Amino acid sequence: MKDEDSRTEPESDASAGTSPKDEHTSPSISDDIEFFHDLASDDSRPPSKQIADQIRSAIQSGRLPPYTKLPSQNELSSRYGVARETVKSALRQLSSEKLIVSRKGSGSFVSANDDVAPPSLRCQPAPKNFIAAIEGLEEFHRQTALIIQTMADSQLAFDCSTQLAEKLRELTAETKSLRSRAAVRVASESREGITSA
Repeated sequence: MKDEDSRTEPESDASAGTSPKDEHTSPSISDDIEFFHDLASDDSRPPSKQIADQIRSAIQSGRLPPYTKLPSQNELSSRYGVARETVKSALRQLSSEKLIVSRKGSGSFVSANDDVAPPSLRCQPAPKNFIAAIEGLEEFHRQTALIIQTMADSQLAFDCSTQLAEKLRELTAETKSLRSRAAVRVASESREGITSA
């Protein structure tokens, strides 16, 4: 079925044939495009919703297990006979429902049951220098607390613990700001994956 704008964009699809950059090999159905049914011409739902509903049903029924790589946007566009923008709209909807995860250069993957991204998109293990820094921070706090606890002057202990609490609040505020900026980057990369994958 063709939608009202059935011109398929000629640009190449960056996700076609791209495997996740991870030791785990995600299952793919790109070679079995007939897995999807034709769109119904007499269906009142727009093509993008029909596509989203088909993929959603396949995910929820288990026919598309977690980490499965979906066909590329160009493949889906060709399979359904619709414009690439229609496919993008369907994928955006599924992404908003946390059923799939997309990233530029890797393609779209079925999310895990616990909403964890596929292996290539999971949070990577923290770098060793970061782990060392965290351990150093914990040791600093333990040592500082010990110093305060062993102070003979109770007023001095109170003043020092107050200073420590204020410094920790400052660090917490800075960390929350850093986390918020990182979240914006993650959201931006996710949107780019839907737009350009």
